[in-house]
Formats: sequence, structure tokens, C-alpha cells
Amino acid sequence: MRLSRRSATLASAIVTMALLLTFGVAGTAAAGLLGGLLGTVVGVVGGVVEALAPSISPGQYTLRFEPTQMVYSTPNGSQPVMRPSSVSGTMTMSASNGQTDLQFSVKNLRPNTIYTIWTVFYPLAWPMYFAPGSARPALDPNYPTGPAGYYVDGGVVAPTASLSAHFTNGMGLDPGVTFVTDGWGNGSVRLILDYNILGNTYDDGPPVGNKVLVTQCVVDSPGPQQGACPSSKNLQRVTTTWLRKYIAQVAAVDRPAQCANYNSSDPGAIFWQCIDPATVDPDTGNGLPRVWRFPFDHFRLAAHPDGLTHGFIGGNESEHVIDMVGRRCKLTNNCP
Repeated sequence: MRLSRRSATLASAIVTMALLLTFGVAGTAAAGLLGGLLGTVVGVVGGVVEALAPSISPGQYTLRFEPTQMVYSTPNGSQPVMRPSSVSGTMTMSASNGQTDLQFSVKNLRPNTIYTIWTVFYPLAWPMYFAPGSARPALDPNYPTGPAGYYVDGGVVAPTASLSAHFTNGMGLDPGVTFVTDGWGNGSVRLILDYNILGNTYDDGPPVGNKVLVTQCVVDSPGPQQGACPSSKNLQRVTTTWLRKYIAQVAAVDRPAQCANYNSSDPGAIFWQCIDPATVDPDTGNGLPRVWRFPFDHFRLAAHPDGLTHGFIGGNESEHVIDMVGRRCKLTNNCP
């Protein structure tokens, strides 16, 4: 019976991924050029140090997670919570030198269950609300495209994991904040993130995930491409965990210092992904691309009753249950 259920879950996941890819290709092909992507970040170039949320100074912070109404039910075949009125979840974050030592522990949740934590950028509806039949709290309807200054191409959620994490798309436990509770519903995890999770600017804070495929029209001619892409053969699509930053999205005066692969003599070079000089291997010349950052609004603790994680995609309603949330406003004392 367990094998049959896993097989059904895998089939569902494959169909979901196919639909996501189909939507991504259609949506990005309609946008056409990278120029469409660049148009979504007007005001970002030249202003990447702008604060987007109340400041949180480097240091150690403790965030108490809040249980949702889901802890009193067993949606999607999940195990019952041990003692719903005694559930607790605590995240300790120690940020320094561009890294975060993150520790999380829970008590009295669902026993023998895989849990993951997701970073959410869109505001949470408060008071917390669950649509009928939903296993996750609703987002604030006042922000249909995300908070002010957010990227059209950015996803609502991203895995709480290092930039260098090696995801396996749910084939085994994912490398983010992932753990398994014991028979009493207790569990803990510790992870060193290679960024400041408390940051609040475009160049600091948690990395943003992709909403759909990133599409770029690449043609063999100098200068920025304008108008419709000449052929579908020229469309280059990149699917990745994190939303990449292109050289054209870096202020011109900063490009030589921030992008190791910037070539000022080649006008078309501005359409390359920007490589962080600090990551370049001197022997091979290879390095890692820069990514967009944005302050988190809240975290979501997701139970996986099917015993499978999702990789870097958040999954659908039938694959998880949001048992707790951790709100940023608790750290800045500006909660509604």
C-alpha cells in the first residue's frame, strides 16, 4: 500500500512539473526578450542598496513560530499532532560575516514526519486565514504581485537553503531546513547558510527563487536586441533555483567590479548573467552567478505526509500541510 501511494505521489509530481514547465514556456515566450525582464526592475539599477524592510542588525535572534489551525486536523493523510495545545517551534538565527547559523526545533508536532521550512516573500494575510479545503494560510490579497519593489519574475516562496545547496528534486531529504520528527513529534535541525537571512536590501538577505523559466533572446549581433526575437531558436531558457542577476541589471559604473565576465568592448555582454568575482576559480575562470535578494516576510513549516520533499519547488495543496509560521514582524516589533 505504501509503494502504491508513493507511486501515485510521484506521478502527481511529474504532472505538476509538466504543467509548471508548460506555463513557464508560454509565459516567458510571450514576454519575448530579456528586455521584458529588465523592465520589471525599473528603479532597481543604481538603487540596489535601498532598504526594503525594517532593519535587523547582525547578531543573534530568536523567532517563536506560531501554530496554524492545521495542527488540530489531519489533512492529506497526515499523522495527528501529539498535543496541539502544547506545540512549540523556535528558530535561532545568528548572522555575521555574510553567513547565518540557523537552528530550529519543534515539540509535540506530527510524529515520524518529514518537515521543511520555506522562505516566503509575499505578505501573510493577518489574521491568518485558510481558504476552504486549503492546507496553507492565504497571502494578503492587497499584494497580488508581491510587496513593493518585488520582482515580477520572482517566486512567492524559496527553499530556506544555502546558495550552494545541491538539490535533488525530492530524491531523498533536501539540503535546506529539513528534518524528521521522532515518535513524540519532536525534532531539530542546524544549518549554516551562506548569506545573511536577516538582510533587507536587493543585494543582501535571502535569495529569491524563480517563478517561471528565465528566457533570454540571444542573437549574434552587437548591441542590445530590440523588438521581437527573430526566431524561437534564439530563445535560451534557464531553469534554476535562484533568480539570476544579469549584467544589464547592475549599474554601469559598478559592472567592472561586480561582474567578473563583463566585457566593456562587447555591447552584447550586458545580457550575460553576472558572475561574482569572489567566486571565480583562478585556474578555470569559472564562477557563480549573482542572484537577486529580498527580505523575507515569514517562514512556513511544511509537513510532508507522503514522506517526500519537493526539491526547490514548493509543491501543491495535496503534498504538504503548513503547521506553523514564523513572522519577520516579530523581530522588528511591527506586527499588525
